[in-house]
Amino acid sequence: MHRPPARRTSPAEDPADFCTLPPDGLQERLAWIRREILPHVVETLRLASGLAFELAAAPGLEGQLDRLIAKEAECCSGIVLERMESASPGRIRLEIRGVDPDAPLLRSLAGVTEPAVAPSGG
Repeated sequence: MHRPPARRTSPAEDPADFCTLPPDGLQERLAWIRREILPHVVETLRLASGLAFELAAAPGLEGQLDRLIAKEAECCSGIVLERMESASPGRIRLEIRGVDPDAPLLRSLAGVTEPAVAPSGG
């Protein structure tokens, strides 16, 4: 059974607060992200309303990112995930906007234990 979407009171919150996945579904999704996406992250940047991950290009990674974007669109309305070209050669950029860049879920997912790095656009 899915949780009903939580009412959002500000444009930047912790995604865990309004995700409609059941708790076990959320844990499965996070495990998949940690296994398939995060090993490619070479840099994490703080945006005004989210995070940007710079990922080392790898065969199949763009497809995995597109899969992630489609899955997140199903359960986390209000969050914008976008795959784009990076300014750095050999990298792919994934931006996650519409969330607090210091949200506990994002920080734990990104392995960040200190405040996020200085803002970078967004």
